[in-house]
Amino acid sequence: MIQLENVTKVLSGRTILSNLSVTIEEGETLVLLGRSGTGKSVTLRHIVGLMQPDSGRVEVLGKSLTETSTDQLAAVRSQVGYLFQDGALLNWLSIAENVALPLLETHKLAKSEVDQRVKDALREVELDQHGDKLPGEISGGMRKRAGLARALVSHPKIVLHDEPTSGLDPISSSIINKLVNRLKTTGITQVLVTHDMNSAFEVADRIALLHEGQIHALENVDDFRDSADPAVRQFLEGQISGPLSRGLLDGSSND
Repeated sequence: MIQLENVTKVLSGRTILSNLSVTIEEGETLVLLGRSGTGKSVTLRHIVGLMQPDSGRVEVLGKSLTETSTDQLAAVRSQVGYLFQDGALLNWLSIAENVALPLLETHKLAKSEVDQRVKDALREVELDQHGDKLPGEISGGMRKRAGLARALVSHPKIVLHDEPTSGLDPISSSIINKLVNRLKTTGITQVLVTHDMNSAFEVADRIALLHEGQIHALENVDDFRDSADPAVRQFLEGQISGPLSRGLLDGSSND
């Protein structure tokens, strides 16, 4: 479904990804963990084709994103939903209009079909009574759910979540986690970047720990939680000293 093979990316002179390789199976929910600057969000951007690797190969839905035309890349992107960290809603559009954007930009659908899909997506994230509101009129958690509705409205095969519960209260986070788990029952493949360990353990099938631009550890939830790997233990326990304290990309915003 998703394969990154020896992917390397250098930004502003810093090696963000270094021969990173990982395979994500169809229907799997993979959580990416790691300290800030280890390349988690950069990995998501490679999967959706927003970034191209300096070397290595990215394959999504059987198509190479590093050896493809603009039209072919657009076709793959139309099957990938992306939930940005801040929801990335346009403040001058209503929630319903924001959700409709992917359909208006990439699909040739009748207005009635667009309206129905938007209605269904908003109902899926429990926002069907708020479609006419502006982003500034709803809470942060609701904006995250609106962003998720927009990611789902095109009926994607893959959904990428960048910090879906960041900045949310525990109840709002639980709502997001419930939605992610509901998507798992539909067979959608999901990749989540998060620092929220409660969310990671609640939704993941497997958990990957990124360090120095590579996958340092990749385990199912139980094995990851019980791992004796020093880097995993340092991350889970929030220890200052340990393997993850070496080689950090301090000051980098390339999460």
